[in-house]
Amino acid sequence: MSLSQIIVTARAVAAALLLVPALTAAQETPTGRIVGRVVDAKSGAGIQAAGVQIVGTTIGTQSGIDGRFTLLKVPAGTVTLQVRRIGYNAKTVTGLQLEAGGVLEQNVSLDGATVQLQATVVTAEKERGSVSAALDQQRNATQIVNAITSEQIAKSPDGDAAAAVQRVSGVTVQDGKYVFVRGLGERYTTASLNGARIPSPEPERKVVPLDLFPSGILQSITTSKTFTPDLQGDFSGAQVDIKTREFPAKRQFTYSFSSGFNDAATGQQVLRAPRQGGEYLALIGDKRNMPSTLQGVNFTSLNQLGVNRIVRSMTSSWSPTQATGLPQGSMSASAGGSDPIFGQPIGYLLSASYSAAQEIKRDHRFAIGNAGAGGTVVPQSQYAGETGRVSALWGGIANFSTLLGTSTRVAFNNTYSKTSDNDAHQDVGFNENLADTVRRTTLRYVERGIWSSQLAVEQQAGSHALDYSVTGSGTSRREPDRSDMAHLVRNVGGVRSFLLLGSDLDGARRSYFDLSERNIALQVNDRWAIGDVSSGNAVKFGAYFRGTSRESKAPSYSIITTGLQPAPLSLPLEQLISPTYACDACTNFNLQPIGQAGDYDAKDRLIAGYMMADWALGKRTRLIGGARIENANIEVNTVTQLGARFNATIRNTDLLPSLALNTALSSTQNLRVSVSQTLARPEYRELSPVQFRDVLGGISVTGNANLRRSLIQNADVRWEYFPSSSEVFSLGGFVKRFDSPIERIEVPSSGGVNATYVNAQSALNYGLELEARTGLGRVTDALEDLTVFSNVTVMTSSIDLAAAGGGNLSNPNRAMVGQAPFVVNAGITYNSRSGRTSTTLLYNVVGRRIFAAGLLPLPDVYEEPRNMVDLSVRFPVMKSLDARFDARNLMDAEYRFTQGTIVREAYRAGRVVSVGLSWRP
Repeated sequence: MSLSQIIVTARAVAAALLLVPALTAAQETPTGRIVGRVVDAKSGAGIQAAGVQIVGTTIGTQSGIDGRFTLLKVPAGTVTLQVRRIGYNAKTVTGLQLEAGGVLEQNVSLDGATVQLQATVVTAEKERGSVSAALDQQRNATQIVNAITSEQIAKSPDGDAAAAVQRVSGVTVQDGKYVFVRGLGERYTTASLNGARIPSPEPERKVVPLDLFPSGILQSITTSKTFTPDLQGDFSGAQVDIKTREFPAKRQFTYSFSSGFNDAATGQQVLRAPRQGGEYLALIGDKRNMPSTLQGVNFTSLNQLGVNRIVRSMTSSWSPTQATGLPQGSMSASAGGSDPIFGQPIGYLLSASYSAAQEIKRDHRFAIGNAGAGGTVVPQSQYAGETGRVSALWGGIANFSTLLGTSTRVAFNNTYSKTSDNDAHQDVGFNENLADTVRRTTLRYVERGIWSSQLAVEQQAGSHALDYSVTGSGTSRREPDRSDMAHLVRNVGGVRSFLLLGSDLDGARRSYFDLSERNIALQVNDRWAIGDVSSGNAVKFGAYFRGTSRESKAPSYSIITTGLQPAPLSLPLEQLISPTYACDACTNFNLQPIGQAGDYDAKDRLIAGYMMADWALGKRTRLIGGARIENANIEVNTVTQLGARFNATIRNTDLLPSLALNTALSSTQNLRVSVSQTLARPEYRELSPVQFRDVLGGISVTGNANLRRSLIQNADVRWEYFPSSSEVFSLGGFVKRFDSPIERIEVPSSGGVNATYVNAQSALNYGLELEARTGLGRVTDALEDLTVFSNVTVMTSSIDLAAAGGGNLSNPNRAMVGQAPFVVNAGITYNSRSGRTSTTLLYNVVGRRIFAAGLLPLPDVYEEPRNMVDLSVRFPVMKSLDARFDARNLMDAEYRFTQGTIVREAYRAGRVVSVGLSWRP
């Protein structure tokens, strides 16, 4: 090698050595990741193809599907973000603090450009406060909506979706499960999970019991009160959409635990139903199944030997025990984040929760009324006792999503939830029909479950956005091995004895109920933006298909005694129904199927299509209009236990138009006006003329195969004022006219009540809604950390019952069943500056409403108002550990149902107090 070559080589090596420290420093520079969405400030919709740049660097990207973006390898420290999109004012967000190795989530809202483009600069703190809150959803929605988010749920004592949704304006919850909106019955409210319809596990109700969904898996609950063509048409009260939690921007783990008590049950003597194993997990398996000796029995050829063997094979559980009331408890765990799998970033959230509770109905009174003198109601039969219940609820979600390029997002959402109630009820009272004192006992275990799996795809290319999904879901409800019995209570020769009701069908009964339903739903929505992207003008088309299959089995059997003397009849049933008295050669029992009971199956197919437009009429007003067409084909086939067959069909094709005008009166005020037509279809059980016969003196319910679907015309108007991102004042009114509404009516019968369903001629429902949320810092700086909120709904209705029986009805001008005259929700919240300490006091009351309509000579049955007060406190214990204190039903308000001058039913449920910890390592 020549000298010159050696010199060149040495210089190259020296230069390389000088670069090593710089390269090493560059490699060691701490970085992080920034993720978020770019959204339209007016509509809240994601903006695709917006340029997102880290100021002072070459690091940048474009927003993809739904406005989502990810910036990798961003230098840690204080960062400034700049966002640009043609048709919008550019925005610069300052003061972003990115930790080394951390992930920062920052959403950015862009305003439509004026004639002269303007750039705005905001701090990160201000920008975070103006995007993706519940009020933003309400402000930017096409329809009239109310929403509650996971953050609000976390600051309440609500343990499930049913408890959480009752905080929404105009929403009430009956029996802790069933949602009523604007005072309308539950048939006028539909529920969906991540946009897909949820099947109902209830045999006699159309609505989904929302207590099935633990609050820990909820991201938000949105209540849409007005109809647009892209929503399913079978609601007029509201559509409640439950959205499960999405994955967090950075890897996160959360664990929580709580324990508490019910002051009317925990540590006290309560009724307890026997257990077979698995009740605390809502997983009993086949332990309570119908005995094999009873399956497929032909009763026309059943001999005495067969009867005795069936009776002996039945579970020997007839009587409740006295036990010490259990404490309450719950636990949950979740893990979520976004991590690369084979080089593809996958967002995920895995969450599971479990809770168990001891519930009680203390001082439980029940009465059957009869017409008295002067228009009064006198008790025909009266009972007093109590109910003890041990309940369990668990659920889980497994949600995954990923971005394919910048224009396609794929999500796979899975939800599963189960609940169980193990009930023991016992009461004693005078039965006028028997002219004797009777003791009634019921043991029932109910297990309900819901599952849903959804594959959803969102695609966006320029002005075109397409989303489609396929959802499979199912539900089940098992009430196996229910036992009902009734005894006469007498003093014979000075000795009190309990005599089985001999040959009466209500003496001893065993029932085995099983319901299952499967759904498949396909949905496509195609949206085309027209003109400049910032105008928001668009047309939207869509198609929908849902196929449903339901099967319900409800066999019920009476055990009848024949020729037994008083001595054995005074024995507990566990000893009487035994090999001693049901031996192969014995003739002490007969077995009879309940004639009204039976099975039904239902097939339901719905095909729908829609078209709608969202168009700007000037700078301040938008027109949203279109129509949906739905073709429904419902068939219900019924077979009673005695072999009688019935068939009910509903076939309708309905056009459901909708028109809405949304006007921005100013940057903080909206005026919304809408008109539409929707419908309500009967629930499958309501079409099945099978009677479920309650134990002596109870309520028996029979379906009506001649029911028709109802059409509803809706008109809504609402003014909204948003003085800040966390405040709202709104005033709205609504009117609804019903054609052929379905009503539940009760007919008095010998010793009990029969209920059925009928179509009335028409009905009218109208009312006003007021909502307010404001910080008390407006009054004085000393109250800056306090927020007060309230919503009040005042409404009324009238119904024309001519088609349902005319003059035989108790009140031809009454309100609709389930219609409350008013609903009030109110509360006050303290939030510390750090956000980790909060105290919320909540109040709720629902006005006196018709629970069931009566026929002459008896009046309607009313549910009386209850004043509900709840308290929730959150506070930090250490860096990643928070504590909570919750108290529900602080006033222990009495549940009371009245019929004229008598109390039809009444009980107290007790106060529930719990404490818990939440840990986020």
